[in-house]
Amino acid sequence: MSDPQPIHRPAEATIAMEPVGRPKTYGAIVWGQLKKRSSAMISLGIVLLMALVAVLAPFIGGEVPIRWAEGGRVSWPIFRYLTNAEYVAMLAFALGLALPITLRLIRGRAEQVGASPVLWAMGIHVAILAVVGAALFAGRTPERRYGFYLERAAEAESAWFPPVAYPRNPGYSELQYKEEPPSWEHPLGTGRLGDDVLIGILYGARTALSIGFVAVGISLAIGVLLGAVSGNFGGWVDLGLMRVAEVFMSIPRLILIIIMITVIPPQWIPSLWTVVIVLGLTGWTGTYRLMRAELFRIRGEDYMTAARALGVRTWRLLVRHAVPNGMAPILVGATFGIAGAVFLEVTLAFLGLVQTASWGTMLNDGRQHLEYWWLWTSAGGAIFVTVFAYNLLGEGIRDAIDPRLRV
Repeated sequence: MSDPQPIHRPAEATIAMEPVGRPKTYGAIVWGQLKKRSSAMISLGIVLLMALVAVLAPFIGGEVPIRWAEGGRVSWPIFRYLTNAEYVAMLAFALGLALPITLRLIRGRAEQVGASPVLWAMGIHVAILAVVGAALFAGRTPERRYGFYLERAAEAESAWFPPVAYPRNPGYSELQYKEEPPSWEHPLGTGRLGDDVLIGILYGARTALSIGFVAVGISLAIGVLLGAVSGNFGGWVDLGLMRVAEVFMSIPRLILIIIMITVIPPQWIPSLWTVVIVLGLTGWTGTYRLMRAELFRIRGEDYMTAARALGVRTWRLLVRHAVPNGMAPILVGATFGIAGAVFLEVTLAFLGLVQTASWGTMLNDGRQHLEYWWLWTSAGGAIFVTVFAYNLLGEGIRDAIDPRLRV
């Protein structure tokens, strides 16, 4: 009697027995597609670098030292002079970078209770930012006295100044350095009042990015909320909100901003924040129409019908399923919206309507003195790189979300 032959299992059966990993989320798929586009990743790096430079501008250029030692005492003056808004901006930047880590930590718990991990992570970070910001504004008063640190540098035992140690707002003594070409002391030269152009670029980036992110953030919040309500309920609700959106679409924003800046005294609301508020309250119509169209498409999907049949509440249906699945085209529009807001702020500053550190102001100064080429080339280059980077990033996100839209 012959020995029994060994049974060989087919390769397909062996493969089928292997454990199946967790399926990729839609965000992970989009991120994987985005990483394949070098232009989008370079643009994302430029945007993050600009945000980092804008947040850390006092540590890169200014007259307040980071560390000061005199008479045997060591102090850190720059941390006393930082405003509460600057601390909040640094915390917001750090929380934004830490968002993927928080998302990974809470994903399992959020999925167990049927919640959105992204919304949970964002909610935690917003709560941290709100608590810390409220505590700072309620219990801290930043230093405002001029310390004359540059003038007393020889008296200090040790002084760590920023790399570009120069007054942010130069006085009479700095007029001797006015309109100097680029040098080791002033890498981008000086302006008509002796101001350092590099410091102007750094603080101009703050203005541009604050207007872009805050104004677009306000318009996104309004547009997503109203678009979700309009697209989900339809009927008279949709008809009424659509008529309101058409009214806002007919308002010329540039003229409205000029009127508001003229009417509202800067002692009440600074001109910069007037621009931010007007842009945020009038720029939501594009986001509203995109979200409304997405909700009209999504509310007829099978998973939405099944959720309704299971008795899922309307607000949970919108927050957990409808809105997240309709955010893809809105993210694309947001990147282009930030670029448009930056360009509009530069235009207003060029016209002299925004009284703050701005690339538009520097560009206007360079226009009046074309022979001082470092003035207008620095500001113009910063504007071009910023707008171009946001546009490339928007196109990359658009192609990653829907490859059929690739040109």
